[in-house]
Amino acid sequence: MLAGSSGPAPRWTGLCAGVLLLGFQPASFARPADDQPQANAEAGPPLAPAAPPEPGPASAPAAPAPAALAPAASVPAPTSIAAQPVAPAAARVRPYSLGITLSGSLESETSSTSFVTSPLIEAAYAVHPHILVDLKLGFAWLVDNEGLGESTFRAGNPQLAGHYHGTAGAWGFDVGLGVTAPLADVPLGPDGRLYESMYNRTLAMWGMWDEWLWLTDRLSVPVMAKVSYRFAAGPQLTVEQDWAVVIGVRGNASGAETLAQLALEAEFPVGSSFALGPRVQTVFLPSASIDAAQSAAVMRGSLKTSVGRFFASVLFNLDEPLAALRGGPRWGFHLGKEIDL
Repeated sequence: MLAGSSGPAPRWTGLCAGVLLLGFQPASFARPADDQPQANAEAGPPLAPAAPPEPGPASAPAAPAPAALAPAASVPAPTSIAAQPVAPAAARVRPYSLGITLSGSLESETSSTSFVTSPLIEAAYAVHPHILVDLKLGFAWLVDNEGLGESTFRAGNPQLAGHYHGTAGAWGFDVGLGVTAPLADVPLGPDGRLYESMYNRTLAMWGMWDEWLWLTDRLSVPVMAKVSYRFAAGPQLTVEQDWAVVIGVRGNASGAETLAQLALEAEFPVGSSFALGPRVQTVFLPSASIDAAQSAAVMRGSLKTSVGRFFASVLFNLDEPLAALRGGPRWGFHLGKEIDL
């Protein structure tokens, strides 16, 4: 109906406009049926659909009404399962580890029996995923048939070393440089021969491996290298080669000597937690020594647990100078916990 007409047109026109607006109202604003005003119920019979208005010369297309935004309360807040930051697994790995090895040997003679034990304590700290700082300190303790009251206790040479280790596929490598302090000492006196015998027996139970940890009155600078390869089936093969410059600093020790040692070791998994590891090692003695080398064979078993890796091994000296000693220290046993970094 055109503007300016008389009669009841305004009421019909307003009602049609209201119906159109309710038809385009967003769902979030729609009112429930029981909340509608009761006046609409008295509007009369249903209306016929209105004819479309005739376009006039001054009519212009109506601008679309802006879309209404739903209130913030009607939109549920998103829920995140990662609301708290979780550190990566590598960041939660403990950067330090402690290890200890208890070794011993028993020697019997006609009138006496003596037992020598050599605890070796090791602590390591990872300053970087590939760099490790390692500290070792060993002790020698001799107990004979006269009891603990007559036992003898001495310290070895502490060693501080840095290691760089890495992997490349199935290959692993480790190189290190260390220095020892000349703490092991044999004084000039009635106990000197006893101390010297105790250190020699300690060397024997290790097959003279890492000899610089027990040499008296000497400072050492060892260089260490290790390469390993793990096969797809699980076994691992390791080759280790170490060198050391040994310098006498007091007493009868003087000058400088060079030591070297070489070891070949295998590891065969038995189940998911246990492994057996045969090992053959050779220590090359200084050129001034009567014997050129000392070899030993080791059989080792290791058990992996939730609190670390524990091991037990037996060592047999194979040749001179140690294996040729009649009744001397030809063997040694070792129990302990490994560094697990």
